[in-house]
Amino acid sequence: MNPMSKPSRLILYSPWFLVVFLVVPIAIILSLTLNFVVPFVGPRWLLANNIGFALLAALRLAWYLSRVGSGIRYGAEARCPTGGFDCQLPAAKARELLAGAGFRFAADGGYGEKHDLGYLGSTLVYGGLFLLLATGSWDNLRQFAGTLLDGMGPATKLSRLESYRSLVMGPLAARPDSLPQMRILRQILPDSSYPKGGTEISLIPEQGQPIDTVLLPTEPFRYGAYDIYMSKLVFEPEIVIKTKDARTLFDGFVKLDPLVQKRGDFGFYGMFQGQEVGGGGYYQPEKSLMMAVITRNGRKEVTEMRFQVDQQVAVGDYLLSCAKMGQWSEINVVRRRHLGLIILGGMVALLGLALRVAIRPQRVWLEEAGGGCRVATVGSQAQRVLTP
Repeated sequence: MNPMSKPSRLILYSPWFLVVFLVVPIAIILSLTLNFVVPFVGPRWLLANNIGFALLAALRLAWYLSRVGSGIRYGAEARCPTGGFDCQLPAAKARELLAGAGFRFAADGGYGEKHDLGYLGSTLVYGGLFLLLATGSWDNLRQFAGTLLDGMGPATKLSRLESYRSLVMGPLAARPDSLPQMRILRQILPDSSYPKGGTEISLIPEQGQPIDTVLLPTEPFRYGAYDIYMSKLVFEPEIVIKTKDARTLFDGFVKLDPLVQKRGDFGFYGMFQGQEVGGGGYYQPEKSLMMAVITRNGRKEVTEMRFQVDQQVAVGDYLLSCAKMGQWSEINVVRRRHLGLIILGGMVALLGLALRVAIRPQRVWLEEAGGGCRVATVGSQAQRVLTP
């Protein structure tokens, strides 16, 4: 039997080699949790890492499948143990006893093993990992995830890349030419029926009838290969803060996002920061009521004003005004992932791991030694057969 080289054993058998593919995910998790930038580690590296892991899983799966029907599956070269025990029986007699107990031996008679479900478990592990990683990598290569802020008015072309405020596209992603135009018909403020609000839209394809629906947070509307959903309502007032001698301290749009828990009656909040002044804004859309917290040189001033009712409000040394306010729905358009296959791959891998852990291989090596033989084993069955 030709011995297998160390690189081949490392690639085809060693569980420690799999640790290499955990380095990039761990580095990304640490960078996110500890807010620490890890050089040369990002989404592209994670994608390349997962593709490499999928290729290794495919290679090991093919190797394990190629040996399922053979008498010798693991082979003498796979994790041969050190040590062993001395048996008083000649190697031929020991081999005869082990064969009667179900062991199958290689042609040279020096190595034998029993067929076990643990081998099937290893095969399932790599089959499940390949399905999970290959599907996830393919989805990432063709990924399309766009976010846009839109309000009531003219229809927006979802197929136009410039419509999106943020856009992530995989290396193999195609332009979303099949996407329709979208017109927002109504924005629904949070209430008892829609605790997080909603957006009534009309999807207008190039051919066919428009489709009217209500988008809700995290509840996607399926359109072809894409999911369209509303993540939140957003208000964007233009806040102007001046001194009483008319010197402008801040003039800009402030994005107000929904609060997880309301502060009093205010359900939306956003921060702003200028060169001399900063602070935050709260908003209650039901009453068009805005509260501003102005901070300058460690001092805070708090005031309220009603949008389109109060033209200007004086507070402390400041004059506060808000002439414009955008009311937007944050809409997400994402290419649907094959979550069913990913979940199936994970379940198959876990089932295989459970089989591999529960059922240990039974393998034996025999070597002539004087009038008896030297025996090395993985598992305990061979030793029980050969020792009284």
